Amino acid sequence: MRWKELPESLDPHAWRLVVELRRLKDHSGLSLKSLQAKTPFSKSSWERYLNGKALPPQDAVEALAGMAGADGTPLLALRDAAQRTSAAAAAAVASAESGPPAHRQDPQPEIRVAALSVATGALLVSAVTSVLLIAGPGRGQPPAAGAAGVGKYGCMYTRHGDQVFAGNSTTTSHLVMRNGTGPDVAEVQCLLLRHELSPGDVDGYFGERTEAEVRRLQRRDHVSDDGMVGEQTWALLRHVA
Repeated sequence: MRWKELPESLDPHAWRLVVELRRLKDHSGLSLKSLQAKTPFSKSSWERYLNGKALPPQDAVEALAGMAGADGTPLLALRDAAQRTSAAAAAAVASAESGPPAHRQDPQPEIRVAALSVATGALLVSAVTSVLLIAGPGRGQPPAAGAAGVGKYGCMYTRHGDQVFAGNSTTTSHLVMRNGTGPDVAEVQCLLLRHELSPGDVDGYFGERTEAEVRRLQRRDHVSDDGMVGEQTWALLRHVA
């Protein structure tokens, strides 16, 4: 199936969720009519969910994951992150519109600071520069000209079972290494921060500093300190401390 391009204004967490749901639908071979027949949701509802026009409810995410034989946990983490971002944005806009003009503030700093709140309750500094990476190629200013997948991202942590997700990538096995870019790298950087390590800005670029902190984590947990993030190191990063 040829999918429509997603709206530019779509929240990064919602964007990633829709991409994953589309992949599951394609993998399962189910049509929109089949989804309507097998779930409580109409064909038009599924059309909205899969084209980024509406955030799918939890039951819809779980239903599609189940029919595709996939683990719904990381998808629910993305959905939760998207829902919180949407609620925070709406609250910030409502607050700005209801207050006197002299005291109105740009809602963006509030949203970014909220996105950088870690599980320990501490707020990460650099709310404008230190952010996450699910946005995809071309967003933000890369450290090197023309570097795809590098930019500014925010960390929004959610816990599902004994795993932690930061809102950029749901992988537990993709190999990430030096000079890599993209959402998986940003996820690594956010999870390193949660482990009280210092990869630098969360910009989606796997540079020397990020590699050094991955090695520190690996040595601390007594695994091979090769500086690469594979299945074993993902397990360390996502583990609920």
